[in-house]
Amino acid sequence: MDEISLQLKGVKGWLLLMCISLTILDPSSIVLNSIIMTNLTKPYFDKHTELLRMVLINGTCSIGLAVFSIYTGISLWKVLPNALITAKKYLFAISLYSVFSLFIPTLVGFQAGSIKGISGNNVFNSLLTILYASAWYLYLKKSRRVKTTYGSNL
Repeated sequence: MDEISLQLKGVKGWLLLMCISLTILDPSSIVLNSIIMTNLTKPYFDKHTELLRMVLINGTCSIGLAVFSIYTGISLWKVLPNALITAKKYLFAISLYSVFSLFIPTLVGFQAGSIKGISGNNVFNSLLTILYASAWYLYLKKSRRVKTTYGSNL
């Protein structure tokens, strides 16, 4: 292994930022967001059961993604054999969920008029999530550090 490869090998730089994001920042954000949304909407659960169903579906999926995020971050951080495959699956999962989340209000029974206020912000959040996942995917695919550390790119 040449000197440049030795310098690039390891979880440093952007790869370290990704690991920190996946193990600490993203799950913390997901849990905090779930707590805030539940507390804000709790007074309306009795009159709007569709809101309760939406919060439950959203919360369950979000907690699942938070656990997957932590697992993915630890896999990358510890340089486990299938870490890149796990990361790819996670990034695909959050992109898929961000699209699915656009349909949750309709699936739980919100009336068409009430969805307009919810859907505009949800579309923006979904696009941001897809951009976030795409940026990290491209990083994992193109990075020399990732290739040197894990042996191959996606």
